[in-house]
Amino acid sequence: MLPITDTPQRENAAHPGRTLVTSHSFSFARREWIEASALLSEQFRVVAVDAPGHGEAHDIPGYTMAEMAAQFAATISELGLTDYVLVGHSMTGKIMQILASRAGAELGLAHPPAKLVLVTPTPLGREVGGRELRESLLASRRDRADAEKFVRDRTAVTLPQEVFDRSCEDYSRMNRKAWDAWLNEGIYEDWTERAAPIDVETLLIVADHDPVWGLDMQRELTMPSLTRVTIATVDCGHQVPMEAPQALAELITAFAAS
Repeated sequence: MLPITDTPQRENAAHPGRTLVTSHSFSFARREWIEASALLSEQFRVVAVDAPGHGEAHDIPGYTMAEMAAQFAATISELGLTDYVLVGHSMTGKIMQILASRAGAELGLAHPPAKLVLVTPTPLGREVGGRELRESLLASRRDRADAEKFVRDRTAVTLPQEVFDRSCEDYSRMNRKAWDAWLNEGIYEDWTERAAPIDVETLLIVADHDPVWGLDMQRELTMPSLTRVTIATVDCGHQVPMEAPQALAELITAFAAS
């Protein structure tokens, strides 16, 4: 079972029983959901999960899409979840799309999700960003200076110092093997034929100031794989859960509770 933070649903919740299973973007950790989880718990139980190689899953191996998705499936199944919404951000958006597709059962998911939320997701096919971005990341020393640059490059809103420092810590903590595996292999794995079309009601959240994973890219590469999708935008950069937790929680709540 992958490491989780389980934020209980508040007693006055309007929809008892529904759970949100959230995860994070590449090189961060489940702690990016701390602020949003506190808001979302007004209506839902929130289970935030560390992907292999990230956060407290630093020493857990298995970095291919199939291996990571299978570990998420095992975690969801071990928790006994039946009425839940998958919420993936960036890299784990690709994982959640795989789980929500017909490939989910093949990878061990006992019960399919009720809905799917994708926050600035990586598409099912090849990653975007270009050769220069990939090569610069592979050359990273992964020290504090690189961590600060990485966070600032992916945000358009100034983060509270506590959140910024936490993000830098999570960046530096990521397993180097997982880092290299995503950049050398994960971004090139194309699951389109195996997983698409995805026939789960989906909310696709796009950041207005995301220079790489923005609206044009999502329309071109992500939306064709989704049969029932609604788009929403937020006024921030790529790290939506940390930059705009209130706006994100409001969008997810309206969608997941309907």
